[in-house]
Amino acid sequence: MELKGYFTVEAALIIPFVLGIIFLVIYMFFYKYDRCLMEQDYAEVLVEGVYAQGLSSQERADKMAADLGSRYTGQYYAWEENDPEIIVSGGKAQVKGGGTIRFPFPGLRFWDHKDEWEAAVCYKGSVIKKMFGIRTFRKVSEIF
Repeated sequence: MELKGYFTVEAALIIPFVLGIIFLVIYMFFYKYDRCLMEQDYAEVLVEGVYAQGLSSQERADKMAADLGSRYTGQYYAWEENDPEIIVSGGKAQVKGGGTIRFPFPGLRFWDHKDEWEAAVCYKGSVIKKMFGIRTFRKVSEIF
């Protein structure tokens, strides 16, 4: 007795499963890329806003919001960005934000029944004054 065609049946069962795993991994790379790009954007906005000199709290917050709006938001692959929150008060600055990306296979997340992956970021910093920077530089230069 000779069996023919068994490889075709196995391939018909295995190949869709393997392709689904490959697509899931590629989609996970999109998620990681978008999340890293978002974190980079928020960190750069905070650093630039903290180091800006001669601005009031409201001007600093407006500058940070304008900087955040001009970042790489058009380069996200599948990311839906949430509204950012910028708080500047009393020499402290905080930038919060986040985003979501649709899960590629809706209904297959049995553990929490959500169809989205989420990520959030919150960076905090202190406004640095020129005199503090100069004094710190002098202290460090005396050590070396």
